[in-house]
Amino acid sequence: MYKTTNEGVPTPTANIAINNSRVKLYGKTSEVPTYYLQKGQEFQIELHNPTKDTICAKISLNGNPISQGGLVLKPAQRVFLDRYIDVARKFKFDTYEVTNTSENRQAIEDNGDLSVEFYREQQPSPYFGGSITIYDNVTTLLTNTLLTNTNNTTLGLANINDNQTVNYNSSGVVTMDSLSFMDQNQNIHNTPKPTKRKRRFKSKKSIETGRVEQGERSDQSMNTVYMNWEYTPFHSVEYKIIPVSQKVNTVQDTQLKRYCTSCGSKQKPKFKFCPSCGTRV
Repeated sequence: MYKTTNEGVPTPTANIAINNSRVKLYGKTSEVPTYYLQKGQEFQIELHNPTKDTICAKISLNGNPISQGGLVLKPAQRVFLDRYIDVARKFKFDTYEVTNTSENRQAIEDNGDLSVEFYREQQPSPYFGGSITIYDNVTTLLTNTLLTNTNNTTLGLANINDNQTVNYNSSGVVTMDSLSFMDQNQNIHNTPKPTKRKRRFKSKKSIETGRVEQGERSDQSMNTVYMNWEYTPFHSVEYKIIPVSQKVNTVQDTQLKRYCTSCGSKQKPKFKFCPSCGTRV
């Protein structure tokens, strides 16, 4: 798992959950821990901020940011995000098969990638005397939204322009956006990405792979907020979501939890149909 943080300091977390219940994570100590999901399974991203600061989380799926905005978490706040930021659609893991060739394996390398980067609020620099050089920095403010879930928990979404500049709104809630920025010499800087671990596939004619797509409509809603954020994340996590068919089961894994793809209720291995809604599982 890729992290950037200081030892002994509480760090924010990101996990996959279904119906506000965490899914089992495999390989916690490996470079990229893994979640196994079924075809068509909708899920949530559980985010928790144990720090004393208001922070912003920028989420990427399948190797790409889900939005130019980020999700604001107040101190001690825990959120179960079930939707894309810019579209009111739930996160859904969908699978398909491809021919097992080196070209195809390279093409699906980013499938199922989930990464979250956490940013602290940008604090004003204290003035201790002496001369200060001020550079003109004309910026364009970008608008974004605030998320409120069904339990009336308020979340902020942050938007920043290329120069990392954002304002407060009247309510004092905050926000963020794209993380490239330009220094005083007009050089472009980008947040470095962690080196990925290549997965090994079994030798067979076809491979089942999975991507996070848009699912059913979500009832989580949005509002507008603004704020300043630091240029680089202080903490980052990365996971891989893989189809259940790719999992090598151990004795303890034979009772792998199953969930209904329609209503999300937990299923016993012997069930062929969901007892809650009747959907075939």
